[in-house]
Amino acid sequence: MRRKLGFASVGIMLLASVTVVQAPAQAGTAAPNGSATVAEGRATIDGRPSTDADTAAAVGNAYWTPERMRAARPAPLPDGVDAPDGEAADRPGRVGAPRDVAEPAAPRSPAAGLGVTARGTSQATQAVNASPGVGRVFFRHNNEDFFCSGATVNNPQANLVSTAGHCVHPGDGGSVWYDNWAYAPEFTNGVAVHGLWFPKEFTSVEGWVDWGFLWWDFAFVTMHPRGGKRLVHVTGGQGLSVNQSKKLSVLLLGYPAEPPYDGESQYYDQGTTKAAGAQRIKLKDCPLTRGASGGPFLRAWDNDLRFGFVNSVMSYKFSGNMYGPYFDDDVLDIYNVAKNKQ
Repeated sequence: MRRKLGFASVGIMLLASVTVVQAPAQAGTAAPNGSATVAEGRATIDGRPSTDADTAAAVGNAYWTPERMRAARPAPLPDGVDAPDGEAADRPGRVGAPRDVAEPAAPRSPAAGLGVTARGTSQATQAVNASPGVGRVFFRHNNEDFFCSGATVNNPQANLVSTAGHCVHPGDGGSVWYDNWAYAPEFTNGVAVHGLWFPKEFTSVEGWVDWGFLWWDFAFVTMHPRGGKRLVHVTGGQGLSVNQSKKLSVLLLGYPAEPPYDGESQYYDQGTTKAAGAQRIKLKDCPLTRGASGGPFLRAWDNDLRFGFVNSVMSYKFSGNMYGPYFDDDVLDIYNVAKNKQ
């Protein structure tokens, strides 16, 4: 029996985010449209810039004890902006030829994968192997600990994670990005089996950071190496696709944490996406819950390799449908800014 979800009276349920009021965030490189301007932020550990890998690891690992990770929760609902008429004007779309701009990369060591099976939903039709290129994201905001999901993405520097914009910044125009951010690839049975990895820099877009527009709800995170090794070399990385059809067979992977799920291991759902608004897609009747946000929509999933192509990220649920921003050349521009950061 497929599980139906209830919703808050605001009508939109983002899967993990919070709301604060701060001064306007600073933006970086300009893209063609105003909201498409790149927004960049230095990661912080205990409020201090995360400038070197050893310090980030020492302080981050001391903070994220097993007990603290267990106690972290999906964050409360934010005030994301959902305005279909405004969406078409703000993000008309830059859709070129379909492209795979990054290919999936297997781990350099075959021991990186645990070989465990992701847990399926009621509409799943196959057994799916858990991916070492999907993990649980942890962060602190307003002295509270939260989590969502993310995916390792192959890039020239082998150090990139994709997630939702609301998993790095509250989307309120503030200058403060989430603190003590950490990524636990293939988090399984409540254990960070590949260790915790810590960020150096966040790359998102002004449409999310300054305005909270749901059609811009995505981000990339540049990660420090761990023990001298780069993230993608250890866990492998998903590919990245843009300009694909909005009607597409996909696999969703993440860490939902509301009943019947526990957020302790990967869960998946699968189906065919449809167009939603001007520049969003949706998967109908998706039972995944809060905690899964930031996890990937994956096309061309290879169950033996355990990787596919990130084609969107889980953003929010409404009327039982899972929504994500459509990945077109606007998203490619942001990836191109992030992919060569060291």
